[in-house]
Amino acid sequence: MLPEDMFRILRSVGEECFREKPRPVCYDGFAPSERMHIAQAINVNTSAGCKVKIWIADRFAQSNNKMGRDLKKIQTVDCYMIEIWKSVDMDLTDNKVEFLWSPEEINSRSHEYWPQVMDIV
Repeated sequence: MLPEDMFRILRSVGEECFREKPRPVCYDGFAPSERMHIAQAINVNTSAGCKVKIWIADRFAQSNNKMGRDLKKIQTVDCYMIEIWKSVDMDLTDNKVEFLWSPEEINSRSHEYWPQVMDIV
């Protein structure tokens, strides 16, 4: 398939999505670590008018032994990273970005989450 044909198909899908939902949702995520992810601010600022939901994978950081598996320390680093993104002009206006904390999201739907985890395992 030629690049022009691929572009035409992708563009038609994108146009259909925006017709159906004028402000679609796109997702990004990070597991806190010792390194800053400044590129995510760029991703949010170039998200083509989508609402952006960023998953904060603090439980996954805990399971990967980040910050000594201390969830409070991990969440402190999460908050620090969010503040850094704000300082590099992550566009948080107009309710454009929502941060989703994995423990809260998992616990709020644990009756759905854990059976799916067990199916995958």
